[in-house]
Amino acid sequence: MSSIAYITDKNMIEFHRLNGNSTINFWRPTSSKRFTDFHPGDLLFFLAKGTEHGQHKEKGIIGYGRYTGGNTLSFRQMWKRYGALNGYSTSQDLQEAILKVSKSKTLSPLFSCLTLKDVVFFQTPVYPSEIGINISNSLESYIYPDKEDIRATAKILLRANEVGIDVWTAVVSHHAMDATVFDEDLIRHVLRVALERVKDSIDTARESNRITRVLNQFRDLTKNQDEMEWIDSRKHEMFKFDSEGVTLTLAFVSLKQDLWRKTMYLVGKTALVKQESSQNLQGKLKRLTIQVVVDSGVPQEILDCLTQNSIEVVSLPNESNEEKE
Repeated sequence: MSSIAYITDKNMIEFHRLNGNSTINFWRPTSSKRFTDFHPGDLLFFLAKGTEHGQHKEKGIIGYGRYTGGNTLSFRQMWKRYGALNGYSTSQDLQEAILKVSKSKTLSPLFSCLTLKDVVFFQTPVYPSEIGINISNSLESYIYPDKEDIRATAKILLRANEVGIDVWTAVVSHHAMDATVFDEDLIRHVLRVALERVKDSIDTARESNRITRVLNQFRDLTKNQDEMEWIDSRKHEMFKFDSEGVTLTLAFVSLKQDLWRKTMYLVGKTALVKQESSQNLQGKLKRLTIQVVVDSGVPQEILDCLTQNSIEVVSLPNESNEEKE
């Protein structure tokens, strides 16, 4: 799970906001710098021209959208498919806007179209420097905020939570997101940061691969499995939202000689995740349930230790004990 902060035009984003567009086409010439790490589910923040303030004319972040996929289209195809979801009321206005920012003052033959859904607009801009994030004023296209600071995305969302999100789209569009979408994004990224902070290197490569296999098997056996998401690309933790809060799912994989060391680490890890979530998500998270998937060969005293520390234990049927042999 990653995010991008992309230079964009405040007027275009304001057009989407005033028209209640919760799904938009974020276009860019195909000649633009290519993404190296951006996948469906990642967030694209709008770092907007026209919001500059302070001595150094710093740009502010005024919202974001969740990337769902993309395609490459000509200008004519892009307007025909997306129309005003491109951020302008007419094709002429769109063309003029493109020419205005084009260095060659010509239309690109093709455009990379990024479909963003669940678009959220902030009440006021979030300025990166005010939350400890450094983004150069000379930036021309985009930056990965989390590359320098793993907490960057969470910091932006936490600050947006303080300034408030704009509710206009919910008023003018029956299809617009509500605060729940923002809350879930905030919770998702706070959990990701908390888990990153307690990430360990005690698992062997084989154990690491097995963790992913165990969780995949658990998801295959679970009802409403589509609601379960990976926290990040390591695929070591899953979570799902429900009406009461969030369930975070981990896997317990260990060699026999490491059972108690892994148990103590797991107990400490879950305690720290709960503590950090509680500190950062006051009023946003009703309940955080942590469950651990184990195989049938884990001793009862280990299971008792986990449950006594408020960790739910789920046993997989007929799991192989190959990792403990």
